[in-house]
Amino acid sequence: MIYTVTLNPALDRTIEIDKLVDEDTIRIIKETFYAGGKGIDVSRMIKELGGRSVALGYVGGFDGLKLEGLLINAGVVSDFTRISGETRTNIIISELSTGREFVISAAGPEINAAEVSSFYQHLLGLRDMDYLVVSGSLPRGVTPNFYGQIILAGKKTKAFVLLDTDGRTMRESIEYVPTFIKPNRFELSRLVGRDLESEAEIIGACNEVHQMGIEIVLVSRGKEGLILSLRDRKLKCTAPPVEVASTVGAGDSSVGGFILAHSRGEPLEECLRLACAAGTATVMSPGTELGSREQVEKLLPLVEITEL
Repeated sequence: MIYTVTLNPALDRTIEIDKLVDEDTIRIIKETFYAGGKGIDVSRMIKELGGRSVALGYVGGFDGLKLEGLLINAGVVSDFTRISGETRTNIIISELSTGREFVISAAGPEINAAEVSSFYQHLLGLRDMDYLVVSGSLPRGVTPNFYGQIILAGKKTKAFVLLDTDGRTMRESIEYVPTFIKPNRFELSRLVGRDLESEAEIIGACNEVHQMGIEIVLVSRGKEGLILSLRDRKLKCTAPPVEVASTVGAGDSSVGGFILAHSRGEPLEECLRLACAAGTATVMSPGTELGSREQVEKLLPLVEITEL
């Protein structure tokens, strides 16, 4: 089974308006709620592509119930740990007249020590874990050590463990040696401590990460596509140019596509192809919507893969 971990999920409230103006009433044209969070987006894409996963994480309060209900209605299986605080709500404002988008991200609840332990004990009890995707920011009250313990719990069950986070959390969590990391170019730059511009520089940085014990590195580069790095093999993939509606969730969609294909025993080229098509489909979708299965299937034959 594929499990995804989102410790700081959010109820994403997307509001469409004509234009932001000062000192006047702004009418909402359309309002939509989505269950948000990096691991949750991975689970949503896996479900969209016909796979199964279980979303883990923390939820609390009325907004937590609403988030869970949205996933239930969407057919995404979840097994959340309850907390005393309220699940955060992010506000995404889409200005239709200009195409601009404003994201107002909430900090979220503070997790206490008992809630940390409750989630961890729940994780240790999962015996059918084949894949564990650990992604996103940490909620208040939780240190990067917790991600490290989650990685070790996954490795104890021989699971394929993927880590997707940034900054200090990435630097400290990677010491616990997950199987796979998925940074974008800027996150990889922060990890190795220098700017990465060229393909050769990115590959050099990936090789440094392999020296840390990481088997697979998947680097997202926006319209320049993805680079998949193993110690003895490098692959690059690109999708055809598309009109960008929103980049929210694109990297998580790529993770969902890759993990699903890998769980089905597909060769690495096909895992990468599905990752690229899924991420590109999401870029074409507005707000926090993810790409549809139909869009992904149309893009698949158009993805180009090159051996580096």
